[in-house]
Amino acid sequence: MDYKEEQEQELEVLRSIYPEEVEVLCGEYPRIRFQVDLKLEVVPLERSSFTCDTISKEHHLVLEFQLPERYPEEAPEVKIEPYVVSMEGGGEEGEGEEEEEQEYDDHGNLIVGKVENIPDLITFNEYVPKLMLDVHRQVEEDMLLGMQMCFALISSIKELSEDWFQRKLDSLEKEHERRLRERELEEQKKFRGTKVTRESYLAWRSKFRQELGLEERDAERRLQAHCGRITGRKLFEQGLDGEDDADGVGYEEELSQAVRDL
Repeated sequence: MDYKEEQEQELEVLRSIYPEEVEVLCGEYPRIRFQVDLKLEVVPLERSSFTCDTISKEHHLVLEFQLPERYPEEAPEVKIEPYVVSMEGGGEEGEGEEEEEQEYDDHGNLIVGKVENIPDLITFNEYVPKLMLDVHRQVEEDMLLGMQMCFALISSIKELSEDWFQRKLDSLEKEHERRLRERELEEQKKFRGTKVTRESYLAWRSKFRQELGLEERDAERRLQAHCGRITGRKLFEQGLDGEDDADGVGYEEELSQAVRDL
């Protein structure tokens, strides 16, 4: 195999396919090195809340290929560097350079906005290590050694990256919705009191009367009403009256009245 001819021929093919994207860094064999500025077509899934029009950044991958002397019988060395271009007039940005300031409420909780441009939060820096592994795996599994493979690798990198963006956006949207639901439930708890039941009222009533000494006060008033003397019949009747109260008849009204008396 004429390695020099194979490499020069493939480089010419790539320059014809990517006339604006390919930059030859070294065109002399056996040190042929070039890079491809690959623009990704990031498209949200159909079920996504976002569309292509809501994405304000272009995602690019700069792919650098170094062809070894015995290429294509040896795999090329590949480097991948992501960057983004703002479509709002902000110019080129390095991946991860721009970080939006987080806002917190009075209790130190992160404020989760209902409207957030989630696609712009995605960075390909976190995906590049796995992408590199996938590239090496493809060379082995697709048995590309022995044939010109740069175009196949470029196409695969583009497809894998665009697919990853869709899955990442879908995952972030689900997480965002989950956090919104959690915050909404927390807010609802602030306006939801504890439901009063007969058992909880009776327990509160007993503790409330003990703390304020109402039982002793009522007993003293009854004694005073009868000049310090009270008959067994009266004690029995008053005991029945107390039981009626304990049955919880109108206990919510008594609860409200007791609080007002305070």
